[in-house]
Amino acid sequence: MPERMEISQKLLGSDVKLEILALFHENPKLVDKIDGVSKRIGRDADEIEAEVKDLIDIGVLHSDNVESSKVIYYDQKNDVELQKQISYCLREGTSSESAGMTEQNSRKRAT
Repeated sequence: MPERMEISQKLLGSDVKLEILALFHENPKLVDKIDGVSKRIGRDADEIEAEVKDLIDIGVLHSDNVESSKVIYYDQKNDVELQKQISYCLREGTSSESAGMTEQNSRKRAT
């Protein structure tokens, strides 16, 4: 389970990542350099570089070299799978917490 939590943190860990994800969700066929992506979301390239790397590391984005330039693009299929995993993790966490609260409430009433 820690792996899923790590993925969700990498996926949802910052406003910049959410802006990058929103850009690629709205433009799923976009292929661009980091400079281009940064301009599209109104950020500096240095500001988004680590965030893009995280998204590449978990498979939401991919990178390739095209004519000696590194370009990034969206992997919609992998993103959908990651969303399913995070949704499952959140449901399980909520269910476990609810069960724990119910158990604690029962103990309090019993004493």
